[in-house]
Amino acid sequence: MASRRLPFLTAGVLAAAVVLGALLDPVGFFALYGVPGDLTPRTRWQFAPLAVYLPLLLCGTAWVTHVYAAGGRRGRFGAVWAGTVLVVLVARAATTLVATFPWFGVPDIVWATSYTVPTAVLYALLPAATAVGLPSRRGGALSIRHDSSGADVPGEPRVTRQVGRGGTRGSGVTSARVALIVGLAVIASSPWVSSHWSRDLPDWVPAMAPHAHGKSLPTGLPCGLLVLLLALFSAHRVCMRRARSEAAVFLGGWVATLWAGAAFGAVQTLALVGEDGLGSLLQTPASLYVRVCEGVSLGVMIGWLTGLVTLAFAVSARPFAVRAPRMSARERERFTAFITLCELMLLLVVAGQDGSDTSAPSVAPAREGLSPLRAVRGEHPRIVDAAGRQVLLRGVNVNQLVDFHAGRPGFPATRPLGEDDFRQMAALGFDVVRLGVSWSKIEPAPGRYDPSYLGRIDQAVAWARRNGLYTVIDMHQDGWNAEPTPPGTSCPAGTSPMDGYDGAPEWATVTDGAPRCQFTGRDISPAGDRAFTNFYYDRDGVQSRLVDAWGMLAARFGSDPSVAGFDPLNEPGFGEQAPVTSSLLLGRFYDRVLRRIRTSETRPHLFFAEPSILWSGAGFDAMPRGSFADDPDVVFAPHLYAESITMDASLGLPPVTTIEHGFTLASRTARNLPVWSGEWGYWGPERTVQNKIRRYAVQEDRHLIGGAFWVWKQACGDPQNGTEPIGGGLNKVDCATGEDLPRDPVAVRALSRAYPRAAPGVLTHLSHPGDRGLHLTGVATGPAPLDVWFPGPTRPVVETQGIKAVEIHPVPGGWRLTAHPTGRYALTAG
Repeated sequence: MASRRLPFLTAGVLAAAVVLGALLDPVGFFALYGVPGDLTPRTRWQFAPLAVYLPLLLCGTAWVTHVYAAGGRRGRFGAVWAGTVLVVLVARAATTLVATFPWFGVPDIVWATSYTVPTAVLYALLPAATAVGLPSRRGGALSIRHDSSGADVPGEPRVTRQVGRGGTRGSGVTSARVALIVGLAVIASSPWVSSHWSRDLPDWVPAMAPHAHGKSLPTGLPCGLLVLLLALFSAHRVCMRRARSEAAVFLGGWVATLWAGAAFGAVQTLALVGEDGLGSLLQTPASLYVRVCEGVSLGVMIGWLTGLVTLAFAVSARPFAVRAPRMSARERERFTAFITLCELMLLLVVAGQDGSDTSAPSVAPAREGLSPLRAVRGEHPRIVDAAGRQVLLRGVNVNQLVDFHAGRPGFPATRPLGEDDFRQMAALGFDVVRLGVSWSKIEPAPGRYDPSYLGRIDQAVAWARRNGLYTVIDMHQDGWNAEPTPPGTSCPAGTSPMDGYDGAPEWATVTDGAPRCQFTGRDISPAGDRAFTNFYYDRDGVQSRLVDAWGMLAARFGSDPSVAGFDPLNEPGFGEQAPVTSSLLLGRFYDRVLRRIRTSETRPHLFFAEPSILWSGAGFDAMPRGSFADDPDVVFAPHLYAESITMDASLGLPPVTTIEHGFTLASRTARNLPVWSGEWGYWGPERTVQNKIRRYAVQEDRHLIGGAFWVWKQACGDPQNGTEPIGGGLNKVDCATGEDLPRDPVAVRALSRAYPRAAPGVLTHLSHPGDRGLHLTGVATGPAPLDVWFPGPTRPVVETQGIKAVEIHPVPGGWRLTAHPTGRYALTAG
C-alpha cells in the first residue's frame, strides 16, 4: 500500500513547495510558480501556467515516482531526482509553447528552459527524498521470473533481464549503438537544432553551432559532436542499469541525455578556462553554471530521441515479458517507420537555420558634414560612414531630457540642456551623444504625442549636428516607470520601498497589483517584473503603442544623417520568465520595432539592440533572439558595467565578470555584429574609479570599439543620484551651492584621448603607449581620408607609414589630422 501512495506523496510534497515558493519568494527568482500580487489569470500567458505547467509538473512527478518505485532504495533517490528535473523542464517548455504560440520555434523555447535548471534541481530534491523514505514496491510486471520452459514458477526468485552494461541481453543493443544513432540524428539536424545552443563560443571550443562567427564549419562542431557522443554513451550505460520497464527505458534514455548535456557543458567550461584563464574568483563558476544549464536544455531537446531509440531496441527484444513473442519483422518495420517519422517531424518543427549576412553595404562618396552610418559584418565587424571609413563613435550619455521622478524636495531632477553642452563635448573630441528621451513625455496619453517635448528633442539633435556630433536616440527607462513605492505599502520580506525613476507613462504600466518594492536595486521588483512581462506579451496593446511611437520618431528623423541610429529600449527588464521574456520576447519586440522603423525612415539607420538588464547586472547575458539580427544595420549595444554596478558588487562579492572579460564576452555574443557600449562608468573611491577607467580605455582600444560614458551631467534631484551632496557625471555640481566642480582629470584624459574619428578600410590596431601617445594601424581601401583627433594645446608630432598628404589643423580643445593612407598603414604619435 505504501508504494501505491508514493506517487501521490511525491506530487503532494512538490505541490506544497510550489505554494510556499509563490508565497515566500518576493521576486520569483527561486519559486517554481508565481510572484506576490494578484495572480488571477487574465491573459494567455497568465493562464498557461495554471492550465499546463502545474498539471504537467505534478502528474509528471507522480509518473516518475511510479516508474522508479520498483527499484531498491539504493539508486531510487537519484532516479526520481533526475526524472523530476526533466519533468520540470518539459513542463516549462510546454507552458512557454502554449503561452507564446506561434511566435517561436521549439528549439528556442527548449533553450529557454536553461534558466529553469537551477530551480528544477533544487525542488526535485523534495520528491526524491520522499521517494527514498518508503520501501520498494514488490510484485508487478517490472521483473520476470521463468523456468526453462518460459512459464512463471510461483515462489521462485525472479530473474530479470535488463538494459545495462552492454545493453539488453540477446538483443544486440548497446549504449554505443544508441549513442551513434542519436549522434547521426543530431548531425542531420544540426543546422536547425544545434545552432540554437553554444552560439557565443570561440570556433575551436566544442559546440553544436555549425555557423559560429559566420564560418561554415568551425572546428568546434566535430569536437562538440564527439564530446556529446562520448558523454551520452557513458551516461546511457549508467541510466540503463536499473531499467525494468518500457517506461523506465524511455525515461532513462532521456535522462541520460540530460546528463550528457551537463557533461558537455562542463567540457566547454574547461575549454574556456584554457582560452580565457581562470580570471576572477567567480568567473569560472559562473561560466560552468551557464554552460551546464545550457547543456541540460540541449539534453531536453534531443533526449526524447534517445529514449525512443533505446525503447525501440528494448521492445524488439521483448526483455520485459518473456512469455510474449518477439517483435515480428512487420512490427519492427512499423516501429522503425515511426522513429523515422519522429525524426522528420523534428527537422520540420525546428527548421530555422541561423544565417549571417557578412557582406558590406554599398557606400556613396563622402560629403561635407556628418554622413550616414551603416554596419559591416564579417571577420571585422564595424560601423562605417558613407565613404566606407570605420567610425568608432566615442562620446557621452545625455540624460537632461529624461522625465525623472522628482523625489528630492528642493532639487531639480535634471539640469538644463543647451548648445554650450554640445560645444564642450566637441571640444573633448567626442563624436557622438546618446540622447535619452522618455516615452512618458513623448506619449502622455495613448496615441497623443507631445509636440513641445518632440521640439526639445529636435533642438538637441540640431545642436549636436551643428557641433559635429552624431546622435543615438535612446528610449530611456529605469525601473520601468517613474512611480515610487506608494506610502503605506507593506513590502514583502527581503524587499524594501523604492524611489521612482523614469520610463513608461502611467497608462502603459500594468502591474496586476504586484508591490512596487525593490530587491537589491530598482531593476528587481515584483511590480516592475510584472509590468515588463505584460509589455513583452503586448497586454492591452501596450507594446504596440511603443512600436507606433518609434514609427513616428523614425519618420521624424529618418532623413537626418546626423542621427546615427535608434536604441529601442534602455536596459530592458528581464520580466518574470527570463530568458523567455528577456531574450525571446525581447527579440520579438525588436523585430516589431525594426520593421516599423524601416518602413518609416527615408534611409536605413543603425539599430542598437541591447541585451536585457541582466547584462548590466551580471556582466553577461544572451543575445535577444529574433529576425532583427538578420538586418544588415544592427549593432549589438550592451552596457559594459563589469566591476561597476553589477549585482556582485552590491552583494559584496568578487566580480563575476572583470572589465577585460566583459569585452571578450561582448564580442563573442555579438559574433559577426559590430559592438558599441551604450553605457559605461564607475562609482566609488576616487583612485579605484580612476584605475578602472584606465583599464576600460585600454580594452576599448584593444577591441576597436566605441561607447558612451555615463553621464554628461547628473542633477542633485536625479533619483539615481540619491541624497549625495554632489551631483554626479563628468560635470559635477555642488548640491549646496549649485556651482560646477572641476572635472576629474583622469576621466577627462581617458575620455578625450586621441583616436581615429574615421579610418578608411579596416582598423587593425589601436593603443595609447605612455598614456598620452597613440599608435594605430589599418588597411585602407578607397580614397577617403583618415581623420584623427588629438587633445590638448600642443601640436602633435606624428610618424607615418603608408600615409601621404598629412595635414594637422587646430580645433576647439585640440587638433584634427587628415591624411590619405594607401594599403597597409601605420601612424604613431609621441
